[in-house]
Amino acid sequence: MNGDRPSATADLVWSLVWIAAGGAIFAGGYGMDRLESQHINPYTAPGLVPAALGAAIFGLGALLLVRSVRNRPAVAGSPGGAASLSRLLLAAGLCAAYGAGLVGRGPPFWLATALFVFVTIVAFRWPELKSRGEIVKGVAVAAACAAGTAAGVTLVFQELFLVRLP
Repeated sequence: MNGDRPSATADLVWSLVWIAAGGAIFAGGYGMDRLESQHINPYTAPGLVPAALGAAIFGLGALLLVRSVRNRPAVAGSPGGAASLSRLLLAAGLCAAYGAGLVGRGPPFWLATALFVFVTIVAFRWPELKSRGEIVKGVAVAAACAAGTAAGVTLVFQELFLVRLP
């Protein structure tokens, strides 16, 4: 599995991208109007979730930066360019299909989310599952993860954040 690891240089570059993106998302969310004049509950303010997600992305980018600096000599010559790019394009395509094709256009939100999570897990794990002969087990785990994620996200947004989902 170590042969598939991205190089420390790729980790360094991507960590800086994620840190910048997370910082920008946090700043944008934090700068949103909190609607205090309308006596809005602070936990339902429009910028709360984007600011929290931005902070999380920033933190994960910082962890990736630490890992890239710490592991630099050990993996400096390891491959990862083409495989990393293809995985990035796959992830971007799946996210675009979910955001532009599924949500709000056809199935209910919970089903669209379950389909997205299921297909994403299977797509990224397929080569490993096939080589190990664990396709049935992997598909079952992906289905369980998809159902749990869809239920959790739907409940959190509808009951905690009071967001009506499409």
